[in-house]
Amino acid sequence: MLNKSQSISARLSADDYAYLMSIDRNGAVTQSEKVRELIAMARDFVGMHSFARAYIASAEAVLPIKARCAEEDNRSLLVEALLELLAEGAAAVQSCADEDPMAPQLERKSLPAVEAFLEKILLLALQDGPRSADPESAARIKKTLDSLLNK
Repeated sequence: MLNKSQSISARLSADDYAYLMSIDRNGAVTQSEKVRELIAMARDFVGMHSFARAYIASAEAVLPIKARCAEEDNRSLLVEALLELLAEGAAAVQSCADEDPMAPQLERKSLPAVEAFLEKILLLALQDGPRSADPESAARIKKTLDSLLNK
């Protein structure tokens, strides 16, 4: 069992030592502080609440579906937009799960994905002959946007 803190010793290459000493985070000055910050950085990167880690996990989950849709003859901008929103939205939710308050952080994290989704929906509505697997879907989106914007 470890004590409250544990002493370690390590041999580092000159490059690794230079990198360790270049860490400038939370006022780390000593070697020990820099090692602790390096560990904290690694935890942030691989932790379940890291946006990058959450995005990789959610993107991997939808990858087979994206690949299958890409192979089909009728490619759909709506489906592509939906799958991207799903992956990025899931990552945003997962990375903000422990935030308090959560809503402001979730809005900030999800906003780029929502904006990209809206751009693609707008393309569907404005283009003549948009890339849609079902022309009725594009027509319905156009009709819905027209009614929302002309109220």
